[in-house]
Amino acid sequence: MKRWQRALQDNYGTPTIELVSGKGSVVKDSNGNTYLDFLAGIATNVLGHAHPAVVKAVTKQIATLGHVSNFYAHPNVLELAEKLQKMTGDKSARVFFCNSGAEANEAALKLSRKTGKYKIVATNESFHGRTMGALSLTGQPSKRNPFKPLLKGIKHVPFGDSSAMKRAITKKTAMVIVEPIMGEAGVIVPPSDYLKNLRKYCDDNGALLVIDCVQTGMGRTGDWFGYEYSGIKPDVITLAKGLGGGLPLGAMIALGSASTLFAAGDHGSTFGGNPVATAAGEDSQAC
Repeated sequence: MKRWQRALQDNYGTPTIELVSGKGSVVKDSNGNTYLDFLAGIATNVLGHAHPAVVKAVTKQIATLGHVSNFYAHPNVLELAEKLQKMTGDKSARVFFCNSGAEANEAALKLSRKTGKYKIVATNESFHGRTMGALSLTGQPSKRNPFKPLLKGIKHVPFGDSSAMKRAITKKTAMVIVEPIMGEAGVIVPPSDYLKNLRKYCDDNGALLVIDCVQTGMGRTGDWFGYEYSGIKPDVITLAKGLGGGLPLGAMIALGSASTLFAAGDHGSTFGGNPVATAAGEDSQAC
């Protein structure tokens, strides 16, 4: 604890446990105590710790090709993007890789500006990340208030309330962002027609429908992303957490006409789609 306080900033407080190893769902601390890991790295370790397939994939990749940036293609980024495209069931889907859920939502926010509009509708108590754009989308005053002023033009309405959404979405709305099932606010499932109504309101007003699947994605609900129960298709899907099997990996997937909004030079990420992270992601999904 003293070493942490001397070397790290206080944004996390000071942890009381130092973890040194893990296998499957069990982790061990520096005092030799073992614990069942119900936190799973904040919902990232979909296969647990030290899964043989991930260890093999990452070890092989780091010994073959480390980091190349996005000036060059490599097999893993192509294969994982194609897998995600197939998961959407839409050949128009195009993938942008990044490192976290916040970055994926920042990319979605930036993509929405390419519509020529800037107003956004999000939901109360939602969580979309802590960077300034993602924080502006997040509907939790306790996280937002210390860092105001945030981005303008973002309206928050109650989650699951179709009538409130209908009133909030106008011809000036660039995008609507919503979790298919709320995560940090509690596991809150909206009414069965909620996402279908949002799809209609967005279509009627020319707004992008962005589904934040950072927590629900990669099979946690029984479907790949977590919105499939609604029968709709979003314009944008954001992913992270379980996508990398414990390594930092996020994605923003745009579908239909939204997939052509970004042009060369519009956005980027130095480490996005890194060979090692995508190797882990590819093998995590295969398992």
